[in-house]
Amino acid sequence: MKISFMTWVCPDWDLNQVLTAAVRYGYDGVEPRAEANQKHGVEIASTKKQRAEIRSQFADMGIEMSCIATSRTYAKASRDEWQESVDLTRRFVDLAADVGCPNLRVFGGGTPQGMSREDAQKRVAEALAEVGPYATKGGVWLCLETHDDYSRADWCAATVKMAGVEGVGICWDVMHPFRHSQSIDVAFAAVKDYVHHCHVHDGVRPKDGDQGSWELARMGEGDIPHDEMVRLLATIHFQGHLSGEYINFLPADELLPHEAKMLRQYIQAAG
Repeated sequence: MKISFMTWVCPDWDLNQVLTAAVRYGYDGVEPRAEANQKHGVEIASTKKQRAEIRSQFADMGIEMSCIATSRTYAKASRDEWQESVDLTRRFVDLAADVGCPNLRVFGGGTPQGMSREDAQKRVAEALAEVGPYATKGGVWLCLETHDDYSRADWCAATVKMAGVEGVGICWDVMHPFRHSQSIDVAFAAVKDYVHHCHVHDGVRPKDGDQGSWELARMGEGDIPHDEMVRLLATIHFQGHLSGEYINFLPADELLPHEAKMLRQYIQAAG
């Protein structure tokens, strides 16, 4: 089991700054957040030469690219918008293959007005089925995140199962199923056959019970039992990354060393 962080924690850093921090704070990998106007340069607009340079920078620093986090969603009311997102996903698969990244994070998205949840799920599964074989050829896993209308781990897993093709897995964001009242063990039971990447970030449960108003907390200081998550992942010999995702939280140089320390402790305790 390895640890990485998403570049939301440092959106204004260039790639050299990001990789230097990963080495400094003892991380195995970095997860560039694409489509968010960040400065690392890992985007589909990059040239073949730039992609080769990015791949070399990671290799030279001894850091893995754990995942490319995209904004792609597929629960689209418009067929043209659906096709555009599918086509862009293929381009991101090409990017991931070129830079040596094994995982690509995608979203289901919110259910469009006037569309049933089941019909939206079918449209998401169709997109995954469309791109999955293409991703497989590039050595990339398309990872549907437990997020938005696919936050419940069982619903996310059912969508991946519905796609029914190789190359499609799950990015288990531990917070979202948990805040939708799914315990860690219940969520794990749903995702364990599909999980290829994980997002971690502790949070404080809102007193008013509002699922959407959780506040981020430093690892071990919130209400989400990440140690249990790590212990369960160890039972399936998970070899992927636990990737810290922190948006508009603490400064990177303050947060990253703490998160690395806590995650390493959990991994060690899990054996």
